[in-house]
Amino acid sequence: MSTFDALSKILVKDYSIAAELLTPDTTLASLAIDSLGVIELVFAIEDRFEISVPDTDATTLSEFGTLSELCQYVDQLIAKRDALAVAASAGATVATPP
Repeated sequence: MSTFDALSKILVKDYSIAAELLTPDTTLASLAIDSLGVIELVFAIEDRFEISVPDTDATTLSEFGTLSELCQYVDQLIAKRDALAVAASAGATVATPP
């Protein structure tokens, strides 16, 4: 399942947004998710993808223009998580940005 598909399922299930309204070009602003909803979306994304969204990014999540941009961000966090896991299993240390 793609990141977009998984994110779409979250939005349909948790926010009652019609699936046909969700395309990669759908803007987050058009979904009318308030600030509390954005925080809840962050938690749902973290749970679904087993990632951690940095607090500084969590507060600006609503600033992503489109669902496609949000998916790209989530994919970056997944890649970072996976790289850290590979490095840890190999016994290497990986520097993480502050």
